[in-house]
Amino acid sequence: MKLKKSYKGFVIWLVGYMVALMSLSFLPAEDGALLVRLMMNMTTAALAILAYVIYRTEQIYWYNGVEYEEAVQAGSERRKEYARRHFIRFANTAGLYLAYTLVSCLLNLHFGVDIAVACVAITAAALSTIRIKL
Repeated sequence: MKLKKSYKGFVIWLVGYMVALMSLSFLPAEDGALLVRLMMNMTTAALAILAYVIYRTEQIYWYNGVEYEEAVQAGSERRKEYARRHFIRFANTAGLYLAYTLVSCLLNLHFGVDIAVACVAITAAALSTIRIKL
C-alpha cells in the first residue's frame, strides 16, 4: 500500500465522535450515571475505532512520535504490525471497560468511580503503547 499523507480520516473520525457524544444530549437525562457510563463507553470504543482506522489505512503518523517520513520508510508490513499492536491495546480496553460497566450497573456504583476507571484504563492503554517500536 502506498502511503499518502492525509488527515481527512482523522478529521472525519473526530467529527463523528463529537456528533456521537452530542447525541447523548437527546436522551432523557433522568439517570445521570447511565449517561456518564454511555459517554465513557463511547469514548473507549471511539479510541478503539480510531486505532482500527489507523491499522486499516496504515496512517501511523497520526500517533504521537511517528513522523510521516519515518512511516513511509518503515514499509507496509511494519506499519501494519505497529498499528495492529496499538489497536489490540485499545480494543481490549474498550471491551474490559464495557464489562466493568455492566458490573458497575449491577453494583450501583457511583458514576465518579466509572469516570476514574475509564480515565485510568485509557491512560494505561496509551502508556502501554510507548514500548511498541516501529
